[in-house]
Parts: sequence; structure tokens; C-alpha cells
Amino acid sequence: MSRPYQHAGRGATSSRGQKSPEQVGPRGRNDMKDSMRLLWIDLLKILAIFGVILLHASAPFLVPFEDSGQWWTGNVYDSLSRWSVPLFIMASGALVLPGADKVVLRDFLLVRMRHILIPFLAWSFIYFIYSIHVKGQDHGLLDFFPMVIAGPIYYHLWFIYMLITLYLFAPVISALLNLAPRKFAWYLVGIWLCWASLLPAVHELLNLETYFVSDLNEYSALKLCGYFFLGYMLKENVIHSKGGLVILLLLFLIGGAATMTGTYMLSSRAGEFVHFFYDYFSITVMTMTLALFLFLKSVFHTPKEEAEDDNGRKHMNSRKLLRKISMSVFGIYLVHALILELLRDGRLGFTINHGSAFGIEIPIAAGIPLFAASIFVVSLGLILIFSHIPVIRKIIT
Repeated sequence: MSRPYQHAGRGATSSRGQKSPEQVGPRGRNDMKDSMRLLWIDLLKILAIFGVILLHASAPFLVPFEDSGQWWTGNVYDSLSRWSVPLFIMASGALVLPGADKVVLRDFLLVRMRHILIPFLAWSFIYFIYSIHVKGQDHGLLDFFPMVIAGPIYYHLWFIYMLITLYLFAPVISALLNLAPRKFAWYLVGIWLCWASLLPAVHELLNLETYFVSDLNEYSALKLCGYFFLGYMLKENVIHSKGGLVILLLLFLIGGAATMTGTYMLSSRAGEFVHFFYDYFSITVMTMTLALFLFLKSVFHTPKEEAEDDNGRKHMNSRKLLRKISMSVFGIYLVHALILELLRDGRLGFTINHGSAFGIEIPIAAGIPLFAASIFVVSLGLILIFSHIPVIRKIIT
């Protein structure tokens, strides 16, 4: 999950005419005031983090593959939440790329790395200690940094590596996209679509070998960067007609149905779970992601209010509660994997999992979303508490 922020339209500039890092960057003050009032972004981020949690809550039912009610329940929930990570990446592209080339390069990188690396390292260490003392893994303290460099210490932290990579390239990508004619930007998106999505589909579904199919996995920043571009390209698009919105909803449902059906067919044929349609750049997931992005952008693209604050910026229609939750999304992403296991294993004094809550049996179809909602609420509560403790807030949120 990402931490997308809107760059401010006004404010102080550097001596070279470039925007200060407070205007364009994670947790920059002016940046935060404006971006957190973008209703569609707040809702998008909140929905996306819940989608990530739902995805992780339903995943245990998919492997091993079996044609059963439980497997199909997990498949339905997981298929309908595969858009969550790409949606975060699109939001980052929409909010970061328009102004990344207008900021002093050093400031752009320092601000972003400071607000990503510190929480990332802190939570990596927390998960490192958790894996030793709770899960019984045999590691010494000196193993921590080599393990962080080698790869994610916990499964969900892969996203931070990918996010850091995209941010490192963001100023260059921003300059190219802002200077190049739109047709060349769409040409770049088209190349990515063919390379990351269409050619793998030909290879997998038609069993046709092609040299150009990438062997990079679905967590690669290079393969996922197309969503970064698309967020930038579609940031101004708004669908006004009801018919257009209905079409977007239908495309989302078709993409979800194709994802779950295609996954079943490939898995049934192979006799084991095949995740091809689950990949973040599969055609079906891409269809869901783009449809949902445009739908949220169109429905909740609210007009600015007339009142202006002291700095002359018009406020956007986003409620205070939504802003608080939206500002907690990055922290929720970092902590949710730990909360998932603590609730599931009863380490908080009570147990909530896929099939029960506080000792009460629950059908799996209701248990999975209830489990995901519980993880979300506990994670949010913890991050909100941390946000009121200055030293902890800077380190882990």
C-alpha cells in the first residue's frame, strides 16, 4: 500500500523557482492540508487498505486448491479485492507525478525517504523481534540489517521496497511526462500493457512461448510502474453521465467474475492453485482497478467550497473523520499483518478469525469480512493512539 499525497497549488518556492518539500511530499504540512481534503482520495485510500486486509484474510482458503465451498468463498473475496494494491499505486501516480519535477531533487528525496524509511525500518524490526520471540525463528540481532537488505522481513513489507523504487524514479518520470506530448505518454502505457499483461496472457492461456515475456514477479516495481503512469494520465478524468458510471460498475463486476472464474478453471486444470488471474497486472485485475479508480474519482470529485483559509486555499469536501482515517492508512498497512495474527491466535485475550468471534461460530462467508473489519478497526485504533504520542508518531506512523 502506498501513501499518496496531493501537491499544493500554492505556497513558498525555492530560490530556483521550485516548490518546497512541504508542498510536494509525504506528510508535508501544506501538502497534507490540501490532499487530505480531497474526498475521492480519502475514500480511495480507505477502501484500498480494507481491500488489502480482506485479501490477506481470505488468502488461507486458496491453497491447497479444492473444489469446495470454502475454497470458492476465499476465491470470491480474494478475487474481488485484487485491485487494492494497484489502486494505491495509481493514487500515488496521480498525486506525486504532476509535481515531482518541480521540487528541489534533494528535498524531494529526503522528505519521502524520511517519512517512509523510518517507519519501514521500525516495523521491520518489530516483525523481526516478533518472528524470533513468538514464531520461534532462529535469528540473532546482527541478522536484522542483512535480512532487510536481502528482502522483506514480513510478507506484506514488499510493498515498501516497490514504493521506494517508484519514488526514486518519480522526479525523472515526472519531468518526462510533463514535457512529452500526451500521445507519447499513452504510447508508454501501451508498451507496458503489452509487455506486462497481454504477452503473459498469450503465454499462459494459449501456451505460446514468446521471448519477450518478462520473468519478473508480480511485486516488481518495473512491472507495476504502469499503474503509476495511469494514475497520472487519468487524474483529471471525470465521468459525468449515469450511463458511464453504470458501465464502470459493470466492468468492475465483469473483471471480478473473470478473475474468480479464470482462477478456478486454471487451478482445476492444473490440480493446484494457479494465481495467474490474481496477478496485479492481469487483464482482469487491471479492468477492476481502472473501473474503480474512475468510478471513485467521478462520483466523489466534489467541487471546492467557497470559503478560503488564511493561505488562500479552498477547502475540499472531506469530513474530519475521513481525513483522520486516511492519514492513518500507511500505519494501518504496516501494522495489519501483526494484528491479523494476534487476533487469529487469541494473543490479545480474545479470538477473532475466519470462522468464529469471541467463541461464537460464524459461517465462513460472513466470517472473512468480519475478520477483515476487526483487523481494520484494531489497526486503526492502534495507529490513532500512536498518532497522539509525538516520539512514537514520528517513528512508526
